[in-house]
Amino acid sequence: MQSVRVSRTLWLSLFVSALVAVIPAPFGGVATAGPITTVDIFSLPGQGSNSITVDNIGVLVSPTWATPATSDYAWISYAQTGCNFFDTGTGRCTPGTDNPPGTSVGGTPTATFYQTFTLTEASVGSLEVWADDTASVYIESGTITSGTGTGTPLMAANGTLGENCANGPIGCTSGNGGIIPLSLGPGTYTLVIDAYQLVGSSPFGVMYDGELTGSGGTVPEPASYMLMGLGLVSLGTLIRRRKRA
Repeated sequence: MQSVRVSRTLWLSLFVSALVAVIPAPFGGVATAGPITTVDIFSLPGQGSNSITVDNIGVLVSPTWATPATSDYAWISYAQTGCNFFDTGTGRCTPGTDNPPGTSVGGTPTATFYQTFTLTEASVGSLEVWADDTASVYIESGTITSGTGTGTPLMAANGTLGENCANGPIGCTSGNGGIIPLSLGPGTYTLVIDAYQLVGSSPFGVMYDGELTGSGGTVPEPASYMLMGLGLVSLGTLIRRRKRA
């Protein structure tokens, strides 16, 4: 007789589990994935800010600079610090009034650029950054609108110059963008880019493009909880009856 009761308990448990699994939402227990959020981080005129003039503007692009893959991002700066005039004879941009003086990696950055973003869930992705001549990249917690990056950069500035800018990531030419993997929890963050113009009176600017995708979430339908609860109550009743017997 006891084995019959045990068999009933086992079969009821299996029945409830199968019911939860096969009845479709919203009437059953099929778990649904939560919404997946995507946050884009990219440079465009009028977006983000900088340490000198606050408002970022688009610059006249040097022919040697990397070309954006889409129109969704572009080269920016604090003023018209780009290629004001390209001399076809020398193959170089002539100095303009806004082109900054030279500095050095480890010294005061020519300008620092900021972009704040918020993640509602844990997210992963990557960010690519270009600069003329080079830059250090940080992700800071909270909203940052002034000062330089703090702590250890996600990618440090490259102080070794090639023909036009840093000879590798982070540089300005195609293939020399610094690709930085990102994995962040929920919260508000600021991308901070300390950019350095190593050769004075020559083009200066930064460009970046990235994306962070949330992990989503598996959320049981409300009916799932109800069916599981009924199953547990039924199992408890059978167990109590068996003890009394």
